[in-house]
Amino acid sequence: MKRNLHILVYLLSMLWLNCQFPFSTRDPEKPSSTQSSWIQPTAPEYVLINLKNALAEKNSTNYLRCLADTSISGQSFRYHADPSVANAYPNLFDRWNKLSETNYVNQLMLFLKPDSVVKLTLSASKSIDIGDINRITLVQDYQLDVRHTCKETDCPRLMAGQSELILGRNTESLWAIVEWTDRSSGETPTWSQLRAYFGK
Repeated sequence: MKRNLHILVYLLSMLWLNCQFPFSTRDPEKPSSTQSSWIQPTAPEYVLINLKNALAEKNSTNYLRCLADTSISGQSFRYHADPSVANAYPNLFDRWNKLSETNYVNQLMLFLKPDSVVKLTLSASKSIDIGDINRITLVQDYQLDVRHTCKETDCPRLMAGQSELILGRNTESLWAIVEWTDRSSGETPTWSQLRAYFGK
């Protein structure tokens, strides 16, 4: 009888040691790898910083937040492609708006691996003050390096050109891109070519 009691006590002890206490704290979860460095765009230059960061982080939501939203500002986004690309893709850019930009960037993201490099370099060419405190034009020379997995010849990985960006400020004093005009600055494909491929 004593022997059975010792065995029972031993088994219960082993069970107790191997069971996790129901109220014990659990191991902390690893932090999410998704990062976002969004800056509230209270000044025009913050829009450009957000644009670069959104691309580097492959964050399509933040990228699109850089563009004017009719429901918030009453201003709609428009894109004007480099003329040579617009001529090569008739009608594609005639009414390119925020929905077109959304479709393009979402398609592009499908061709980016988690470790893909996306780097946008901007250098100010000039700033045009049109006398409206709620509107400004920034002209930026750009270089865009996108390491996507597309193998087609008409979806470039390295692009360069000049962007003329008209930024508007909404009723909450936040800035966004209202109008974006792309121009070639040499033989390197422009950003318009990337839009043409993934936005058609």
